Amino acid sequence: MIFNVDANILLNAMEDIQGKGLYLGDKGFSNSKLTPYVFMELEGNNLTLWNGDTTCGLKLSLEVEGHGDGSFTGSADTIVPYLKKFGKETVAVSYSDFLSITCDGKYDSVPAAIQHPNFDAITRIRQMVSKVTFETIPQTIFDFGSKKFEGGFQLTSEKFADAISGCELVKSGIYLLDYVDGSVSISSDNGTAAKFSQSIRPTVAIGEPATLQFSGPLHKFFKDQPIINFYVKDDFPLLIVGPSKIAVKAPHTRGD
Repeated sequence: MIFNVDANILLNAMEDIQGKGLYLGDKGFSNSKLTPYVFMELEGNNLTLWNGDTTCGLKLSLEVEGHGDGSFTGSADTIVPYLKKFGKETVAVSYSDFLSITCDGKYDSVPAAIQHPNFDAITRIRQMVSKVTFETIPQTIFDFGSKKFEGGFQLTSEKFADAISGCELVKSGIYLLDYVDGSVSISSDNGTAAKFSQSIRPTVAIGEPATLQFSGPLHKFFKDQPIINFYVKDDFPLLIVGPSKIAVKAPHTRGD
């Protein structure tokens, strides 16, 4: 794997693919991340970064100057500090026995991981979204494995972030998405008096209504995508697609 890319662009991608933000976990509702690991795959001038676990999958695509296809798995936590040293310079990145990053006399090497700890989950998600594409005007209701989504809508990432940021104030970490009659409601309830709800009118709405619960800071991942498309079905994984990013999130089962 050999390619050239702006170090700052790759740095931002490495930060984003970790899925940082507020999660509901064993320590309550607190800052965390999906995993620090990244699986990178180069085909031509397209570099794809993947991360995930059994409940969530993230895909990020970058246009680079490719010189040799290949793949690499390693820790973004290890790579990021090196990339910060290069600023906005164009760096040459290659992988053989280790990942090397070079530019103007600077040279860094980063060890590879044997395999992403959740590679099986990433492989399943890659197969399920292999035919998913970003549509400026959503028209396609995509298949997902042997099943199919039933509805879809488009929001600006700003409106999505605004709704989830409000829900985070409740600190339940669980968000209810209700898509009905061409309108979207996103809400959170901690089981006491605290509740937040926001209604949003999508720019495009297609298909059938759906209701599902999900968790995780997906709005953070899409912060640089102006518009994003959502694909939904009752109590089914949530699929969000931006111009260069895809996220799949398993539904949060009621009562969990």
